[in-house]
Amino acid sequence: PMSAPGMQIQGPLPPEAEPFMVKIKYSVLALIVFAGLRALFAMANDLMQFEFMSLLNIFFCIAMGAFVLKEDPHLKSFYACLSTSIFQMCAERGMGGPSCLFPFLVFDAVNFVFDLLMKSRLLGLHAYGLALAGTLVAQASCAYFTWTVIKVTQAVSDPNAVEMGGAGGGPYVEADGGGGSARAPGFS
Repeated sequence: PMSAPGMQIQGPLPPEAEPFMVKIKYSVLALIVFAGLRALFAMANDLMQFEFMSLLNIFFCIAMGAFVLKEDPHLKSFYACLSTSIFQMCAERGMGGPSCLFPFLVFDAVNFVFDLLMKSRLLGLHAYGLALAGTLVAQASCAYFTWTVIKVTQAVSDPNAVEMGGAGGGPYVEADGGGGSARAPGFS
């Protein structure tokens, strides 16, 4: 579980984040379409032995996106299918919604980087290359818009926040009140 302060979002998102959630939804939907095309063209070009794990990782990204967007009317039935079958344990633990934004961001960004590094030489394969490019763009947009939602949510909850831990208001305190070293809470 992600327990770092400021990383896991609890409760409803602020209204300022809603337009970016819509963009995440369309990015996830694009990822579904392009992943399907990528699987189809990988089978047609006899590339499934190289693509199976990548496509499985993309499926996990899509599933995490469905959990993030579990209240969305377009993905609600897909979420219901996942939450009553292979991801039932996750649904029973209450995973989903804004609390899954950061894990979704990390998994999607890592998947994007590995696809870019390992598969970029295949971009020249006509239809498969277009489907690969589509999945790369969809993954990058998912990561970017998820990062934006996290930053907007943090800025609204703490207007003085500059980075993930805030601007000096994190769990560390100054030792002597004036430029000394920081100490962990509870130590004097």
